Amino acid sequence: MYKGSSRITRRDALRLGGAAGAGAFVATAGCLGDAVPGGSGGGESDEPVTEERVGTGDQELTHWLLPDASHAQDDNPALAKVYERLFRTWAKNHSEFSINLEYQTNLEQMKTKLLQSAARGNAPSMAQVDSFWVPNFTQHLRPVTDAVDDPDDWYSFVKDIVVRDGEWLAVWKNTDCRALFYRQDLIDEYNDGEPPRTWDELIRVGSDVKENEDMAGYMYNGGKWEATTFDNLAMYWAQGGDLVTDDGAPALRENRDALLSVFEFFERTIDSGVTPKRVANINDYALLRQAALNGETAMFLGGNWQIATIKEQAGSESEWKRWNVAEIPQRSADTASTGTGGWTVGVFEQDDALRSAATDYARLFTDTKNMGEFCEAGAYLPTRKSVFEDVPFFSEDPYMQTFQTLLENGRARPGVPIYLTISSEWQTAAEKVITGQATPAEAVDTMIENVNAQAEE
Repeated sequence: MYKGSSRITRRDALRLGGAAGAGAFVATAGCLGDAVPGGSGGGESDEPVTEERVGTGDQELTHWLLPDASHAQDDNPALAKVYERLFRTWAKNHSEFSINLEYQTNLEQMKTKLLQSAARGNAPSMAQVDSFWVPNFTQHLRPVTDAVDDPDDWYSFVKDIVVRDGEWLAVWKNTDCRALFYRQDLIDEYNDGEPPRTWDELIRVGSDVKENEDMAGYMYNGGKWEATTFDNLAMYWAQGGDLVTDDGAPALRENRDALLSVFEFFERTIDSGVTPKRVANINDYALLRQAALNGETAMFLGGNWQIATIKEQAGSESEWKRWNVAEIPQRSADTASTGTGGWTVGVFEQDDALRSAATDYARLFTDTKNMGEFCEAGAYLPTRKSVFEDVPFFSEDPYMQTFQTLLENGRARPGVPIYLTISSEWQTAAEKVITGQATPAEAVDTMIENVNAQAEE
């Protein structure tokens, strides 16, 4: 994601898929290169790590993963080096075993293939599993509880998803969050240096900026894609709104007031002039970053990783340091929420010895030092609180300390089939409100009707 180009890269697509459930991504095996440092490019070898294998033992495991989640990926050399170190550590400690790396090149097809394989009883020994997918695999994942020390050190949203009946079903190795990005110099001038905490305050400050600075006050994802739902869901969740019941059925009608208020806020951002109607076409975080760096907006709702791209692409240190981050403004100042995504390691292996070896691989990511190094290299956020305190990169960086606070109110999307319909209908409703094709009430009622109809089929 941290490229100098505005186009979405292969790494961007994978991160958005893992963090926000964006659309499928296709890559080719040729993107991986012929070999990795210290490797032999696969095949029979005494080398402990090659492109397609880890370890040299006769007892074989399989690991399904996306190309960018390994030592062989070509977009982030620092992250590749961390993966290789972890692979070598595992190989050194498990001389009787080896892992065959099976790269999956399409995100959505990977999920479907994994579900089908698990249902047939021939799932891989372990797999990279989107945190959003975990609830779909509850009956197939083997507990990795032994790999997790100090359960209280993990964020609540992690345990809400991966812990069932006291057992940890996966190791959630990294996460992300959504935040308000704002120009500190403009907030100093128009709001006494404090970022807006409520929608009313955001509209007021944004209006002053629009009137005096010839730029948008606030921008957000409003196009036809998952981030339009996921980024803004925090405003619904903060009001106590639930998307589904405990049984996975839609719960929008019961939470109509909270839902309607979010879409009324969308309308206010447009009608006030704080937000340009063109946000209905924003379907890429890079477009928000460009608007920020081009002086086109004073505030935007984005993802934590964007502070790194702003730093990389700003013309000077003073320019990028003008940007700060804060909690997402809410209907009420005494509420807070943010969406969290990220990746897990899930173990499916049935054989006891192989399962133990697979669990030991997952265990590597629970170590605070490893997690800190891994997340720093990948521009991810840790899922253990202690990493923010013990690893200097996170403890000494003011942005990371803010993200640490935001994660206390993190929430993951429900991993139930109807969510895909809810998200699609949310995106359609947002577009209609932003472009003036429907009132918030009309858009919300149509959304609820369509979701409930789909659930009843």
